[in-house]
Amino acid sequence: MKGAAGKKSENEFVYDLEKRRLIDEMLVSKDWLSRQVAAEKPYFLYHPFINLHFPTLPHKNFTGRTDQGEFSDSMVELDHRVGQLLGHLDELGTGTYRTAMEGSLRVPFIIQWPGKVPEGVKSNEIVHVTDLFTTILSVIGSTLPLDRPIDGIYQTNFFRDPSTKSERKGFLFYIKDGLRVIKWSDWKLHLAYEPKVNQSSGKLELPYLFNIVRGPKEETDMAHFASWVLQPMYRLRAELEKSLKYDPAPPDPQKEI
Repeated sequence: MKGAAGKKSENEFVYDLEKRRLIDEMLVSKDWLSRQVAAEKPYFLYHPFINLHFPTLPHKNFTGRTDQGEFSDSMVELDHRVGQLLGHLDELGTGTYRTAMEGSLRVPFIIQWPGKVPEGVKSNEIVHVTDLFTTILSVIGSTLPLDRPIDGIYQTNFFRDPSTKSERKGFLFYIKDGLRVIKWSDWKLHLAYEPKVNQSSGKLELPYLFNIVRGPKEETDMAHFASWVLQPMYRLRAELEKSLKYDPAPPDPQKEI
C-alpha cells in the first residue's frame, strides 16, 4: 500500500516472496531525501532494510554473487543499498561524516527513563556524548575520579525537566589534533572550513561564524554582525587550554618516529 497524510491509502502491489526480493531496491529512500533537501527541511531518516531477516531472498542481481548461499548474497546486497544511500547523501552535500559541518556533528539524542524523564518532550538544547558518563555516574550514586579533568557535565536535572536549560552551553570539535569548530548555543565558529572530506581551505585568517538556527546550511558568515558571540566561544577554548597545562596529553609515539 501507499499513502500520504490526509489521503486514502491505495493498493500498490501484492507483497509476495518475489516482490520481497525487490523491496530493498524499491524502498531505498533517495527520492525522499531529495524532497527534504529541496524543501530545505532538516530531517532524520530511519531506514530499516528487509533483507537479512528470514526469509533472506536477495535481489536477482545479487543471487549467486558469493557462492555461499542466499544469506551471504543478501549481505552483499545490503552493503550495496547502504552505499546507495551514502552516495546520494554525498551528492546532496553539506555535512559528510568526518567534517565539522552540522550534518556530521548533530544527531538526535533520545532518552527513556520511565517515571524519571517526561515522555514526548522535545528540546533543542545541547547534550554531548561525554555528558553520558558523568550523568550515569551521578544516577547510580557513584562519584567522579578526582585525579583528572572530566569533560562530561551533569545533565540529570535537565533530563528530569527538559523544559529547563541544558547544563552544557557549547563544546569544541577537533579533527585529529586540529581544532576545527567552537560551538556555543545556536552559534558555530569555523576556524577551518571543510564542507566536504579532505577539501579544507586550511586555517582561516578570519573564522566564519554561523547561526545554525537561522542558517543551518552554514553558508552565511555572521561574524561582522554578532561579534559579541566570540567572547563566550573563546572562553571555552581558554578553559580547555588551561586544563591541558595540568593534565597534558600522553606522548604520541607516531609523532616521535
